[in-house]
Amino acid sequence: MGIFDRFHHKAHEAPGQDAAERAAIAHDEAADAYSPEIERARETQEARESERRARAVQEEADRRAAENMTAEGDPWG
Repeated sequence: MGIFDRFHHKAHEAPGQDAAERAAIAHDEAADAYSPEIERARETQEARESERRARAVQEEADRRAAENMTAEGDPWG
């Protein structure tokens, strides 16, 4: 028997807690992991990043259109 064999499976044998209790505690801890302010900040940051990407795509499309434009403004001329 190795030195760590006696500790094997001890985490699963928590006294007084069945699987439903452990799941409820884990759910509560996960729900409390982030405050509403942090969630709002993350959503704001994601919105800004999305707007930045959309702006970059539009700028690239405008740049390509300007390259393809002739002096008269006719793209096929």
